[in-house]
Amino acid sequence: MSYAVLVVAVLVVCQMPSPSDDDGSPPYTHVRSTERYMIALVRDGYDRSPTFRGLVDTLQRSNVIVLVTPGRCAGGRIRSCVVGVAGSAHDRHIRITVDPQHTVRNGLIAAVGHELQHAVEIAEHPDVTDAAAALTLYRQIAIGRCRERQSEECETTRALETERTVFIELSR
Repeated sequence: MSYAVLVVAVLVVCQMPSPSDDDGSPPYTHVRSTERYMIALVRDGYDRSPTFRGLVDTLQRSNVIVLVTPGRCAGGRIRSCVVGVAGSAHDRHIRITVDPQHTVRNGLIAAVGHELQHAVEIAEHPDVTDAAAALTLYRQIAIGRCRERQSEECETTRALETERTVFIELSR
């Protein structure tokens, strides 16, 4: 009798739609926001740009959760930035900020893609669990003044190329 109940329960669970099938929730959980506008930007990027989707899917397979927030970076001089890295070897949290006043929608999505590339760079290094370790990483992989230890505003070629590619894909 209990075997029959178990089989029925397994069949019911197997036939249940996934959360992203019917209720409109995204097929990812590792890139999040509490702001509707940011949620919409991420969803739009995921739906329209293969490169953006690849970044989100890579993060989905990692132990990194990214929170996307609106705000200003470096007093408004920079359109987007990584503002926090925290966690442990088991789970890590990265907070990125994008300035909605800085550019138009496709540019904002591309800027989120840029920062998600930085999140992927961090995800690739399991030892990066705090801001100090992130800065150490970027001193190695960044270009320009950060690599030369003249600035804590760090940039990578991969993130710049990703932003450009996402923007082009969104413009098609």
